[in-house]
Amino acid sequence: MVTWLTAGEGLVATAIAVIGSVFTFAANRRAQYDRVLALTAESATPPIADDRHMIGNVFEPPSKLPDDRPVLLTQDEIAALFRVLWYVQRVDALYASLHPPLRGGRIGRAQALLLDSISADLEAWQGYVALDLEGPGSNQVVVTSSARGLHHLSEAYERLRTQRRITSR
Repeated sequence: MVTWLTAGEGLVATAIAVIGSVFTFAANRRAQYDRVLALTAESATPPIADDRHMIGNVFEPPSKLPDDRPVLLTQDEIAALFRVLWYVQRVDALYASLHPPLRGGRIGRAQALLLDSISADLEAWQGYVALDLEGPGSNQVVVTSSARGLHHLSEAYERLRTQRRITSR
């Protein structure tokens, strides 16, 4: 026989579990935002900022790039290029780890914050890695596998833009 006391205990236990779940969800979301902000802030501090500056000076302005021959890079510029691409791979790994478990194909809020934070760089770097690059000794610089994270994030940003256009109608 269920008494009022037993029913009350059950309600209290359920309320504690619900409150705990809500608190855990909120704490996890805050931690996700903190991870996004920390990683995006890293792009503006040395050594990544120095590498972005070094290799960016090679590619900017685009009007100075040769049309009919490869862009020549020094060893230091090649190293800076790959350090930036490896940073982008870490950003892509963070993006993947933020995938919301219950919302299949949707881009979550923390993922959207990450994509919004790096969107300008994505477009510029897509153009940079598409160039024909050459190192010392006329050796071709191949960035195909190192640029996968960049391509994945660019595709995700396009999906986010499409998702926003659809929901804003």
